[in-house]
Amino acid sequence: MKIERCVCTQRPFAGLLEQARADGLSLRQLAETTGASACCTMCGPYLRRCYRTGQTVFTQLLDQDDEPPTSPRDTTPHRS
Repeated sequence: MKIERCVCTQRPFAGLLEQARADGLSLRQLAETTGASACCTMCGPYLRRCYRTGQTVFTQLLDQDDEPPTSPRDTTPHRS
């Protein structure tokens, strides 16, 4: 199973990360601007890991305990 998009917005994590980089968005701003992780919140851990590490495709289920909540340090998206 591949997990590669936010279910709420139907946007791929790769596209969300590109937008964060292009617009200089913090993780919080990215979520507020796009609505990612706003409805079901299930993609929150994936979005946070994507933003912090650059990983955009996941093959394991993550939950809220697998990736720490948004913090003030989440101001710059990972660059590859």
